[in-house]
Amino acid sequence: MSQNPSATLAAPLWPHGDSSLMHLVRRAGQRSTSCWNQCVDTGLSAVQYAILVVLAEEGSCDQQTLGGRAGFDKATGTYVIDQMSKNGLVSVATDPANRRRKLVSMTAEGVAMMARMVEQAKQAETLIAADLDAQDVSDLKRLLSKLGGLAPS
Repeated sequence: MSQNPSATLAAPLWPHGDSSLMHLVRRAGQRSTSCWNQCVDTGLSAVQYAILVVLAEEGSCDQQTLGGRAGFDKATGTYVIDQMSKNGLVSVATDPANRRRKLVSMTAEGVAMMARMVEQAKQAETLIAADLDAQDVSDLKRLLSKLGGLAPS
């Protein structure tokens, strides 16, 4: 049985006798998606928003750099960037210095979309953290950064 019964309130016990970390992370991911969908009315995903944020910071960057910063793999990136390009949010051009490399930039429509989404994204973050205090949020960000390979171990 778990040392902390509140940790298993909505999580099944597993054969090793505790709540599964994988199950809890999956549930947290579901909650994240739900909060995003409740607050963001643009039809763009959190990954697409992250792409716009990175491009706002970088101006233009190659798909590999964009994937590393926004958190997507090559196959997902190709699909998502293609969709965003078709929707007029980003443009893709061949890098003149390396023709095998694609450079992605935000269009004027992408800039406008990001401006529209900033407050909605903040609302989603506020919603997901509603039951957490400032220390919980800080701890969660630190642990998730570590778990996601974004911070030193």
